[in-house]
Amino acid sequence: MIAEILDKYGLDPIQVGVALVAIIAAAVFFLRGDSETEEEGKIELHPDHVEFMKKKEEEHCSGNFGKGLRCIFDFLREEPDDVTKKVFAEKSKYSEGFELYAVDIHPAQFDWFEEKGVTVSTTEGEEYKEISRVSRACLDWAMRHEAEGNSQDEVVYEIIRCLNC
Repeated sequence: MIAEILDKYGLDPIQVGVALVAIIAAAVFFLRGDSETEEEGKIELHPDHVEFMKKKEEEHCSGNFGKGLRCIFDFLREEPDDVTKKVFAEKSKYSEGFELYAVDIHPAQFDWFEEKGVTVSTTEGEEYKEISRVSRACLDWAMRHEAEGNSQDEVVYEIIRCLNC
């Protein structure tokens, strides 16, 4: 019956089928996105971290929220492991008052985190607990360096910036 209707309009059923498959594939691709798109994580940050990051983003790398943090991640991706370990172990400036923020993290950054032993948890509600901790450590490190008059902004935000941006 469908073949007769298509034939009435001069349409080949095989060509219509191929076109439908192509449309569905395109829809799935655009709705799902490709593997190089950013993945949003709910990162726990202190409001002072957010204020610092927004200030850096306004000065150096305006874009979507979190790019300032991604620039620090990418700076560390280019540094030796001992530097990364020191930054990840930075003494926490805050122990409470954290709020959840949606921060886009690139797949390559997730891969790098995993190489460093920082993973997304499979425990519901704690998926980004460890990534939140190292994100806060990165921001505490940057804030401390700036307070000491040893800002790393030139390297972090101007020379390296964001490798995936």
